[in-house]
Amino acid sequence: MRARESRAILIATSWVALCTIAGFLLFADAHAAETLPTNSKLVATVFNEVYQIKIATDANAPKAAYGSCFVVESNGLLATNFHVVAYALHEPAKYHLYLLDGDQNVPAEVVAFDAVNDLALVRVQKNFNKAVRFAHSLPDNGDKIYSMGWPEDLNKAVSEGNYNGLMAAGPYRKIQMSIPLNPGMSGGPTINELGEVIGVNVSLRVDSQSLAFAVPQDALRNLLKRDRKSYSRPEDREAFDEEMREQIQNVQDQLTADLLKAGGDMEIGGWRVLKPSKIVKCWHSQESGSRDQTMLITEQCYLSGATPVKRDLDTGTFRLRYQSIENRTLSSWQFITAVNDSLDDLHFGIAEKVEKFATKLNCRQMDLVNHHRVPIRIHYCVNSYIPYAEAYNFEFEMATESHQQRALLIAGSFLGFSSLNFKSILSTIVNSVKNGD
Repeated sequence: MRARESRAILIATSWVALCTIAGFLLFADAHAAETLPTNSKLVATVFNEVYQIKIATDANAPKAAYGSCFVVESNGLLATNFHVVAYALHEPAKYHLYLLDGDQNVPAEVVAFDAVNDLALVRVQKNFNKAVRFAHSLPDNGDKIYSMGWPEDLNKAVSEGNYNGLMAAGPYRKIQMSIPLNPGMSGGPTINELGEVIGVNVSLRVDSQSLAFAVPQDALRNLLKRDRKSYSRPEDREAFDEEMREQIQNVQDQLTADLLKAGGDMEIGGWRVLKPSKIVKCWHSQESGSRDQTMLITEQCYLSGATPVKRDLDTGTFRLRYQSIENRTLSSWQFITAVNDSLDDLHFGIAEKVEKFATKLNCRQMDLVNHHRVPIRIHYCVNSYIPYAEAYNFEFEMATESHQQRALLIAGSFLGFSSLNFKSILSTIVNSVKNGD
């Protein structure tokens, strides 16, 4: 992936770097009520309903992955993140779930999940004294909040911070927080000062200071209304695959609809192209080439959200980049060379990532003339998720030029889209291109 690319990078907070990191605010269970950063007994009570969950080959084996969870129904139901339990869902014959309760490893199973919102419900054969309470409304911006969980596989901890509102990108909604959320706290609760759950810890922005995110509690409450059945045993694999396939299909259908209904076009360096959907964030830059021989205008757009499939494998997201190159002093041959060099730089490289759930890349190139009689060359690559045959990774680059005076380059990367949806998106982008003269 090119270093010049500007994008938001979210890292899931449940994966462990097994090292000691100084400066964490740590709390031992036995002293929870005494050391919490608030005098509220309600907050202390919620602290006692937070547990750790591990994924391992057996109860006595070391963790393959871990995260946090909390009691949502006292009869043995807990909430966590989907990415925390994903290993056990994808490889149920190899990995199993356990709730860590003191020295006990209590077998657990996933009974419902919402991959789009990164949520899962886990059932154990155990009764708890009580469950958490949900807030009726979200805090005001700037209000104090607390996140709980197991940072870096150390002691259970509370992090204090502030609520900063909701952010939305298509089907993805997150609470933005100023709070030191650390790896291992994924799946733990975020609560208000009354001890009421407002969200579920999910991720942090790795290049920031205390910029973290939680899934709003209404998504969890909706998941609690769904039918429950086991998804994490080897014999449940077909049910899991079918549910995962449906969720992936639904989210990419929504994203495709958002893109296609964007409407209108935008001007970039004398070209008219499809205006990016409002659900994406875009960055604009303009710079001169070497010795002012060219002018490069770039519009980079990305969707700040994705559906996790497993660690380091997301779906239901995309990026687009538009670049216009204006020729000022170059000869025709020099300009074509400059365009080709920029086309190489335009490549995202996501599809080259080797993943267990992806087939080998299949790439093609074609030349065509669009509805506005603009000649366009397109190069695209595709591979597919397994066993989610309807979900493909698509990456494309296209280029056109006008009398060696200016060129338009467009690149896109779409993860987890059906062939039909990608063809609709690509066709719409291609036929939107026209010369602005």
